[in-house]
Amino acid sequence: MIEWAPLQAYVSALLFSPTGSLVRKLFKAEELDWVVMKPVVEVEGNACLQTLERRGSVYSVTFSPDGTQIASASDGRTVQLWEAASGRYIQELKGHSNSVYSVAFSPNDGAQVASASSDQTVQL
Repeated sequence: MIEWAPLQAYVSALLFSPTGSLVRKLFKAEELDWVVMKPVVEVEGNACLQTLERRGSVYSVTFSPDGTQIASASDGRTVQLWEAASGRYIQELKGHSNSVYSVAFSPNDGAQVASASSDQTVQL
């Protein structure tokens, strides 16, 4: 649909952008006159839903296939798991002797986590 009518997609995005946003202000003239009832979308401050913190640099982050968990890899030689909806810490996976640069869930069911490190190992 976007290929056939890209301007309609842009106008829709504009209508649902936060009322006080720079995008909405800059393109106010592009709003369609025939749209009588326009949604009021207010966003206070940062649109970030939540921040998950861990020590050290984070090199990789991934969601489980069902979207319920988040895994991160860092220079702390570990992979950490969280619940995506609440941000609740689940557990830390240890075993690498150097920084972990990549992490992934098994694609079908997310039951396994694989990580790759600069110590030339892959762990499951």
